[in-house]
Amino acid sequence: MTFTQAAAGLVGERRRLRFTVLVLAAFVLAMLLLFHQTVASLIDIWSRSQTFAHGFLVMPISIWLIWREKEAYFLLAVRPQPYALILVVLFGAMWLLAHMVDVLVLEQLAFVAILVSGIWAVIGNAMAARAAFPLLFLFLAVPMGSELIPPLMDLTATTTEYLVRASGVPLYREGMYLYLPTGTWSVIAECSGVRYLIASFTLGLIYAYLTYRSLKRRLLFVIASILVPIAANSLRAYGVVMMGHLSDMRLGVGVDHLVYGWGFFGLVMIILFWVGGFWQEDSAPDCNAEAGTVSGRDAAPISFVVVAGIALISAAVWPLTTAWTLERDASTGPMQPLSLPQPDGTWRQMDGIDDFWHPDVTGADREIDQFYSAEQPVALFLRQFVTQVQGAELVASAEPWRPEPRQLWRVVAQQRVALDLASLGAVEEVQMRYRGTKYLVWSWYHIAGRNVANPYVAKFLEAQQKLLQGRRTGTRIFVATPIHEEAIGDARSLLEVFTVAQLSPIASSLRQGLPSQ
Repeated sequence: MTFTQAAAGLVGERRRLRFTVLVLAAFVLAMLLLFHQTVASLIDIWSRSQTFAHGFLVMPISIWLIWREKEAYFLLAVRPQPYALILVVLFGAMWLLAHMVDVLVLEQLAFVAILVSGIWAVIGNAMAARAAFPLLFLFLAVPMGSELIPPLMDLTATTTEYLVRASGVPLYREGMYLYLPTGTWSVIAECSGVRYLIASFTLGLIYAYLTYRSLKRRLLFVIASILVPIAANSLRAYGVVMMGHLSDMRLGVGVDHLVYGWGFFGLVMIILFWVGGFWQEDSAPDCNAEAGTVSGRDAAPISFVVVAGIALISAAVWPLTTAWTLERDASTGPMQPLSLPQPDGTWRQMDGIDDFWHPDVTGADREIDQFYSAEQPVALFLRQFVTQVQGAELVASAEPWRPEPRQLWRVVAQQRVALDLASLGAVEEVQMRYRGTKYLVWSWYHIAGRNVANPYVAKFLEAQQKLLQGRRTGTRIFVATPIHEEAIGDARSLLEVFTVAQLSPIASSLRQGLPSQ
């Protein structure tokens, strides 16, 4: 092969690669338009949450990671992979199911998976393998990690308690509240360290990809980028508490609390990257680049257009399907107010009690609050959802335990308790304190005639109901009673007797007065 022929071949390969890039750009733009609601939900969360603001940078970083190795892509054959279209269909079905039951994070994950699978189908195995990390990095645009907040809060409170006690400072802990002689500290969601963890994990992935070549070193550094911020957050919380205690609550309780936190996190990350730099590996030489040959023969340009078109059609089916499924939810007939039958002789209805706990649940179509009395007051709260939209859902991420003013109501314990009460096998149990009174609250979901406490099972039942009946109807049920003299066992026994007596009347009441299906 002469120099002129080689140069002409290289120019031809570059033109075909540019054509592929144009097809990909058109495909990505079309996908963003097709799933504009999901894209809008991503942008909305990025713009209002400091925890997930990095989402704006994910796609530019992915593009840059590919661009920095553009010469290597010129040496790879571009052959569409139609088999990857199967994944487009599967993830499209997942997107539709998540969209139907308002599981936003799953919907967003499915959208990114559709996008990545479609790109794989267009560019083929060789280029997709080369761009594997930048493509998979796109999943970090999805706001994930909120479910880590409760366990990280508990870990932070536990480690802070241990370290403060080890420092010789007396401390009393009740749930997420730490009582010291100089003041009270509460571990809230912002103290969980999830922001530090997400930021460290994202930066750690990029650093490991750019700094190391071996999979082992990359994995070890990513693991370190997860463990180090968790440990550092516990030290940060301990430092804040001790700073406030030693200064008689003059330091570490205002803006300096935030400044100290982010400053400490920045120092920890600098140390982590500095230590990681000792094991830096040079970039591996590209054997194909040295040989100056193209690794195979590209497919015909028309094949890129055909595969991209099929991928678009396979993806477009799902958002178009939502038009008629949402229309079936749009209209409901008149609904009668909820009513409960008169209780038996053991339980008598009574008027509402001032300052008694109420669930902080919004968006319910029907609701009722009823108070009863036997040995002591017991409250029953029903929140029924017949029409559900984003932000007004039965299974929501917002906790219902702390109505305003939040500083007066304190969750001191929370767990899932197994029961054996006919159709009720478990409840979410919460102990709350309001001023000098402590309350025991049980909560569960009633969906399609079943009582469940697990929110994931509740979402599954909603999806099943939506597919079979075209509508999601469900109720969140709360029962609550005061705890006297820390006698938690007596309060549990009272709620158990009351729940057994009311399960059947509750189910009958929820079925009555609903619009026709």
